[in-house]
Amino acid sequence: MRLDYQHEIESLQNQQDSERSAHTQEIEAVRAKLMEVIKEKENSLEAVQSKLDKAEDQHLVEMEDALNRLQEAETKKEKFAGASEEAVSVQRNMQETINKLHQKEEQFNALSSELEKLRENLTGMEAKFRERDERENQLIKAKEKLENDIAEIMKMSGDNSSQLTKMNDELRQKERNVEELQLKLTKANENVSCLQKSIGDVTLKAEQSQQEATKKHEEEKKDLLKKLLDLEKKMETSHNQCQDLKARYEEASSETKAKHEEALQKLQALLRGTEERLAATQEQNKDLLQEVVELKKQAEDARAAQTAEDAMQIMEQMTKEKSETLAFLEDTKQTNEKLQNELDTLKENNLKNVEELNKSKELLTVENQKMEEFRKEIETLKQAAAQKSQQLSALKAENVKLAEELGRSRDEVTSHQKVEEERSVLNNQLLEMKKRESQLIKDADEEKASLQKSISITSALLTEKDAELEKLRNEVTVLRGENASAKSLHSVVQSLESDKVKLELKVKNLELQLKENKRQLSSSSGNTDTQAEEDERAQESQIDFLNSVIVDLQRKNQDLKLKVEMMSEAALNGNGDDLNNYDSDDQEKQSKKKPRLFCDICDCFDLHDTEDCPTQAQMSEDPPHSTHHGSRSEERPYCEICEMFGHWATNCNDDETF
Repeated sequence: MRLDYQHEIESLQNQQDSERSAHTQEIEAVRAKLMEVIKEKENSLEAVQSKLDKAEDQHLVEMEDALNRLQEAETKKEKFAGASEEAVSVQRNMQETINKLHQKEEQFNALSSELEKLRENLTGMEAKFRERDERENQLIKAKEKLENDIAEIMKMSGDNSSQLTKMNDELRQKERNVEELQLKLTKANENVSCLQKSIGDVTLKAEQSQQEATKKHEEEKKDLLKKLLDLEKKMETSHNQCQDLKARYEEASSETKAKHEEALQKLQALLRGTEERLAATQEQNKDLLQEVVELKKQAEDARAAQTAEDAMQIMEQMTKEKSETLAFLEDTKQTNEKLQNELDTLKENNLKNVEELNKSKELLTVENQKMEEFRKEIETLKQAAAQKSQQLSALKAENVKLAEELGRSRDEVTSHQKVEEERSVLNNQLLEMKKRESQLIKDADEEKASLQKSISITSALLTEKDAELEKLRNEVTVLRGENASAKSLHSVVQSLESDKVKLELKVKNLELQLKENKRQLSSSSGNTDTQAEEDERAQESQIDFLNSVIVDLQRKNQDLKLKVEMMSEAALNGNGDDLNNYDSDDQEKQSKKKPRLFCDICDCFDLHDTEDCPTQAQMSEDPPHSTHHGSRSEERPYCEICEMFGHWATNCNDDETF
């Protein structure tokens, strides 16, 4: 599953990389096309501008047809402005995509920070899980040890109810600890499930955001390609229109030039004609004035020479010629006024054309500035695109890192799931152990009930066994003393056995001596019969005494062996507590008890007193030395608690169990 997921991630990353590389290549291709189109438009605009400058230099006057063509050119320029606005809108869309990319980067950064926090939480939870696992293992080990102790205790002493209650309390405490640990484990499991859910949500969000980003990227890519295609079409149409405009402008310029030249020639011819007519009329006026002057002179002369009737005819003729000349002058004045008006209109049209050319020149400068700004914006867009390509490569690397981290987190989740499975197995084992514990507790309770029943039976029998208990307590005290002197008893037994061997040898020697004496007596005289008989009786009594001592020693040796065996059996059966209880109940009585029997000759307790020692009968010759080896004037230390020599009662270790 992990390999499939990694292959899927790698395939998605490869697909995303291929899409990004294709997208970058398409963007570069579109940018190259835009640059080519812009360069072509710039060249065409420069050519148009140069031609316009030439036309402005060559033609200062344009007619109404040229103005109409200029209006058409203005409409075309407005279309160019619309194309620039579309380029601005494309730039705006690219800026929006850049902002969206920034938002995606922020989202990726936020997701990476959330992943870091989740990793820290995972490490903390894993540390807690390790601690809880260690505690759980310790509790399991303690529980197993406790079960082993319980089993051993159940094997060793089935009637120890106090230890069972103590073990039950410890078991209950362990069960409480296990329940607390299980509660903590459930909480930890809930935290882990929440953490896994949050990781799943984060990964789902990351995948959804990545899918949305790729989807939006594709949509924006399609929109940009569509807009670029539309822009290319519009630029192509505008280029065609510009070419048509150039052709029309050239035709219009040529036509206007021809018409202008024709009109100028006509005007010049008309001016020349008018000037000639003016000159002719002026000459005629001069001639007329001279004629008028001459006529006046002639009239004056005629007045004198001719009659008044001739003068009147001359005057009428002069007035008629004057009126004709005045009419001709009026006509020439009107024609001059018309020509002047035409010149004024032509000047006004020329001024209008100059203003329109200035406006068109200003519009061309504005358009050139806009194109320069558009070129700068395209350069900035190129730089931004280069930066975005770098950011895209960085985002690609970051995406790879995030994919690797997601893989690691999923591996950790899978390992955590394995740990959870192991924990569930351990929980099942704990439940089984708890069931076994409950069964053991149930068995222990049943055994405890049976023990309590037996205790009640024994407590009922205790009233009947009081006297026997008193005897048993006395025997127990004796046994405690004998247990305390068990080593000394062994040494005594060994000494008695050695004494027995010595006495047996001595008896044999005495028998041999008796036989020898009898033989000697049989060969001796009759005077010595009485003395021999007395000696014989003395020897026989001594032999009987020694035999009785040997029998007594054998009996005491057997009794001591039986007591030692009983004490060892009592110690193995666990009755030391009863002995301690008896000892604690009767400690004051025992401390006030009369001293034990002690023989200084045998150096033994509880057998006989020194005065009653049977070996005193043999002390006729050389009595044996005491084994005390101390000063007779010095008092030997004696403990009334232990009833033994060697220490005082103040220095007695009363906690010691014999």
